[in-house]
Amino acid sequence: MDLKSAIYDKIEKFINSSSQEAIQDLYYKINDMMQERDDEKVYQEVINFFFSNNSYYYNPTTNMYVEYIEQFKFISENEMIHVVLQFLTKYHENAIDFSLKQRIKNKIIKKIKEKHIYQNIPESKTLQDILNFLHPNFFTHKNYAKYFMITLGDIIMKKTDLLYFLPIHIKPFLKNINRALSFYFHNMTIFNNYKFQYYDHEPSKSRVISFNKMNLEHITIPETFYINLIFVSLHYSNRHGSGDLFLNEPSSHSISQFAYWIKDTPREEIINDFIKSYICIKEGHKIHEKDMLFLWKEYLKNMNKINVFQRNSDFYTLISKNILLNDSHYINCTSMFLPYVDKFKDFWGKYMYNDESEFYFEISEILKLFIEMYKDIHIEEQDLIELIQYYYPEKNVVDNKINKIGCTLWNNKKELDIFLTKNKFNIDSNELYSIYCKEFTNKKIVSKLYFNQYILDA
Repeated sequence: MDLKSAIYDKIEKFINSSSQEAIQDLYYKINDMMQERDDEKVYQEVINFFFSNNSYYYNPTTNMYVEYIEQFKFISENEMIHVVLQFLTKYHENAIDFSLKQRIKNKIIKKIKEKHIYQNIPESKTLQDILNFLHPNFFTHKNYAKYFMITLGDIIMKKTDLLYFLPIHIKPFLKNINRALSFYFHNMTIFNNYKFQYYDHEPSKSRVISFNKMNLEHITIPETFYINLIFVSLHYSNRHGSGDLFLNEPSSHSISQFAYWIKDTPREEIINDFIKSYICIKEGHKIHEKDMLFLWKEYLKNMNKINVFQRNSDFYTLISKNILLNDSHYINCTSMFLPYVDKFKDFWGKYMYNDESEFYFEISEILKLFIEMYKDIHIEEQDLIELIQYYYPEKNVVDNKINKIGCTLWNNKKELDIFLTKNKFNIDSNELYSIYCKEFTNKKIVSKLYFNQYILDA
């Protein structure tokens, strides 16, 4: 007897030997089993269709969901449930009853919760949008942008204990990233790993990330960018394993040398490169300690390097092994970068003075006077600000202005007094300033803000 015949024989014996109630009970059990099998088939069909047409992820730290439709967007649990129910309502219209709809909804939500945001996979367009914003705005090469994002993903997922050193001007950008992380992830800070100053940290754990020199003060970046940057960073971290593994890839050779600069470069070698680049050995010349330190800071800025000396004395000690120090001067040396520094100090000492009655002098005005006095000088406003901040730190530069200071080369108040004496005060201030500009064509002119302030104070 084959298997099929044996099964039918057992069923026939059961029917002949059992009561009507037992037979009916078996019928109901078989019917329930068939219904469950049909329901499970519906579950899978609907769930597969939902996930083949939608991308959602879950963040357990904040109990928030993430919707991905070209861009990533955080949504609440109520919003997530609404999305699923709306989908089920549209799915085969009324083919799914209320009870089954609730069970399928719960299964979809459960499956979404299993899709952690760390496992997100962005589309190519999303990746390119983020990369194309970072490069060339923030980075000179796309690999630098990728490396930064991989380190960010490593930090978020707590995969690294490395320290990454970045230029201070990029801090506002990182603070906005950290603000988004704090809001959407809770108890998250990237500043345990991202650093802006070297304080005798362990070289083997130190990496350097290169950013373009830029002013972020007037750049507004929407929050959606930071959210998408975070998700792309998580993806790149998973894709490449870690920042160091990315640096070891053949395509990253051009950036790995810079990233490992602190780790792989002895301090003596750094000083030797500074001397080679900025110092000239010349009998009978000398450089003051303070000027040498200024040259060192210029070297770091122009070479886009991190200062690896926590104390100035450490720098002085090491450079003294190469150049003789005598009475606060390094002897028999000079620098091609020093002449404009010496001229600036000469200019400041001769022509600038404290003036409590003066509102302010603008950096642009001081620069113009400096260049007029030393005609072979070629520096920009930022260079002048750095000179003032280094050699005259008591002079606060605020909004490109220095308060309570005057210059013997331009008595602007006297010129304004003479002009205002000749012109009536009942003229509109805008018209009056226009007359002033025309009268002082080819001469030095105060700003409109200064002009109006002087009139009010007169």
